[in-house]
Amino acid sequence: MHNNKNHCIMKIFLYSLIILTFFSTSIAQTTKKNYICKKAEKELWRELADSGRYHDAINILLDSIQTSKQKNKNGTYWHIGQLYASNNEYAFAIKYIKKSTSFFDKLFDREWRLYYNGTIAFLNKDKKKLKICNDKLWKKHSEYYYFNACKLKALYENFDKPYKLAYKMDCK
Repeated sequence: MHNNKNHCIMKIFLYSLIILTFFSTSIAQTTKKNYICKKAEKELWRELADSGRYHDAINILLDSIQTSKQKNKNGTYWHIGQLYASNNEYAFAIKYIKKSTSFFDKLFDREWRLYYNGTIAFLNKDKKKLKICNDKLWKKHSEYYYFNACKLKALYENFDKPYKLAYKMDCK
């Protein structure tokens, strides 16, 4: 009787874990449809960022988090982190990049975890950790993560440059 109870509990746990994994990866993915719907809102902050007005762009994004009813703020936090990184404010960049990724994404999405950890390693100026993440991601990545793999490789290949310049470089 005791074994059946443990077996049942284990089944429930595994099914719950599978369901959480599915929802976690579904939420982490951004579809073109979502991008098109939010394009107008994103245009202004991107224009500001492209002109070097990082703090103005950051303020727009922070305001959108506070005033929006969006449940998934992870992408916005990631962009805020990138804007701080582009302005050489690496401590703030790391703070927001860390807010951008859930425990489940770090646990179950190998390719995102490598990109996330590699980006933080670049900002921390930890070339050894960046190399490990870059090598693993570059060696094995899906088509979906090709862009991220290429950007991480560019960060590694241009390690001595500021984030803004290294990120803009093409990977070789």
